[in-house]
Amino acid sequence: MKTYPVRVPRDPYSGRNDARRRKQASFNDAAQAVERYLNQAMEAEPAGNAREFLTVDIARALHLDDDLADRIVFGIDCGHNGVTIRKAGEERTNER
Repeated sequence: MKTYPVRVPRDPYSGRNDARRRKQASFNDAAQAVERYLNQAMEAEPAGNAREFLTVDIARALHLDDDLADRIVFGIDCGHNGVTIRKAGEERTNER
């Protein structure tokens, strides 16, 4: 489980292949959009809460290709269907 704020990994390619650099730029733009989306959604959550984000929902919200969204979200926490993010702060108590 990741904690807020989330940092989405970028593609670090630094070679000279122009086609590969275009793919890198496209990936990094999408990764930045996913990072912004997740952090804005978590900003409104109270401290101590956790929230699950499904990859398919992220792809739809950001109009991303499903495979691209899957590669990006997998890089966050190795989740195959999504990612769970917890906003640090006060611990939630179990009320009985």
